[in-house]
Amino acid sequence: MIKYLALLFCGLTAQANTNADFPAGFKWCVATSAHQIEGGNTNSDWWDWEQAPGHIRNGDRSGQAPDHWNRLAQDTRLLQELHVSEYRFSVEWAKIEPTPGHWDWNAVSHYKDELALLRAAGIEPMVTLHHFTLPRWFAAKGGWEAADAPEQFARYAVFVMTNIGPEVHDWITINEPMVHLVAGYMSGSFPPGRKGDFKTVLPPMIGLLRSHAAAYHAMKAAAANGHVPIRIGVAHHLRIFDPPHGFHPFDAFLAGKFDHAFNWAFANALETGRLRFWIPLAVRVNRKLPEVKGTQDFIGVNYYGRDIVRMKFSGIGFSLSVEKAAGVTDLGWEIYPHGFYRILKATARHFPGKKIFVTENGIADAKDVKRAKFLADHLVELARAMHEGVPVEGYCHWSLLDNFEWGEGFAPRFGLYSVDYSTLERKARASALRFSEIAANNGF
Repeated sequence: MIKYLALLFCGLTAQANTNADFPAGFKWCVATSAHQIEGGNTNSDWWDWEQAPGHIRNGDRSGQAPDHWNRLAQDTRLLQELHVSEYRFSVEWAKIEPTPGHWDWNAVSHYKDELALLRAAGIEPMVTLHHFTLPRWFAAKGGWEAADAPEQFARYAVFVMTNIGPEVHDWITINEPMVHLVAGYMSGSFPPGRKGDFKTVLPPMIGLLRSHAAAYHAMKAAAANGHVPIRIGVAHHLRIFDPPHGFHPFDAFLAGKFDHAFNWAFANALETGRLRFWIPLAVRVNRKLPEVKGTQDFIGVNYYGRDIVRMKFSGIGFSLSVEKAAGVTDLGWEIYPHGFYRILKATARHFPGKKIFVTENGIADAKDVKRAKFLADHLVELARAMHEGVPVEGYCHWSLLDNFEWGEGFAPRFGLYSVDYSTLERKARASALRFSEIAANNGF
C-alpha cells in the first residue's frame, strides 16, 4: 500500500534541506509493546487498572487493542513494507505465566510463530521481557518490592529464552525503568498507583535493579550451556533537563540533579554496582549492589524530548514545563531534535566503548502533519552524533501501529500505520513512506 503514497512523499521530502547517511549494516527498526497492540491481556495488573474509573483518559480500556495477537501475518507484511531489518517487540509475562509456575503453552506457541514469521521475512527480533505490565499474581505479591522478585523474574526470563527465543540475539529485560517507577510510585498514574516522593521509589528501584541482574546472570548461564551468543540491555528513557533561558543558577543546579537521578543513576548502577543519586531536600542514595555490576551489554535509548526545570521554594520544590515555540506533539511534548544529539553524546560519555541502540523515538501526531519532518530532523541529529564517533547500531521508530497509549488511552496516534478501531483496518500514513524510503536507502 505504501507505493500509492509516492506523490505525497515527493512533497514531504521538500521539508528537509539536510542529508543523513548511515553506515552499511545500520539497523532500521520499529518498536511495539504487547499490551499496547495485542489485546486480551486479562491476567495483568494493567487490565485491572483500566477497569477503575478515572485511570484512563475517556474511560478507554485496552480491550482488543489493534488485535495484533490475531494479525501476525498481516502485521509482518507491514514490517516488510517498511524495509526494516529489525523489529523490537515485547512478550507478555501475564500471558506466558498467568498463574505462578503455570506456563501457557498456547501463548508460547503463539510467540514462537511470531518469531518464525519474522525469520521468514528476514527481520531480526529484539525481544523485550517487561514493558510496564506485570502478571496479576506477581503484582499482588508486592511486585518489584517482593523478596523473591529477582528469582521470579529470572525464572520467567530463562523460560522465555529457552522455550520461545533460543535463536534471539538481542534482549531487553526492562523498558523505561524510571518511567515505570516514577509513574507507579510517585505520580500514581501507573499501577500500583502510589503517590509518593523520591523515597517511595527507592525500594522498587532496588528490586528492579536486582531483578534485571538476576535475569541477566541466569540468561547468560543458560545461553552459555546452549552455546547461543546473546546480548542483554535495558531500554532507558533519557530526557533533556534544561533550566530556563538566561542565568538561573538554582534552576541549573536542580536540572543537573534531575538529569543524574532520572537519566543516569539506574544505568550507572548496572555498570558500577552502586546506586547513587541526590535530590536536594528530598533524598540522597548511595547503595552498593554488587550483583548488578556489569549487567548491560549495550545501552538502549528511548528519546522523546525535553523538560524545563524550575526550582520552587514551596510545595514539592520544582516545576517541569515545555518550550512550545519549536512546536509540540499531540500530547503537548516539546519537539526538540537537537536534544537527541545531546542525549546520544552524553550516553557515549557516560558509557565509553559501549554500543548504543535507539530503542524508541517517535511522535503523537494524529493528522500526520509533523511526523515526516520529526523523523528527518531527528535522523539528521543521529547521523551527526554518529559522524562524531557515537557508536549507534540502529534506530527503532515508535511505533509500527497506533496503539493503547497507557493512561492516555487510544487518543494519541504514534503509528506509521493508522488503525481504525471500529474495523481494525491498518492504513499506511504518508510518513510511513518517508520511513520506508529512508530505510531502503540507508539514509536520505
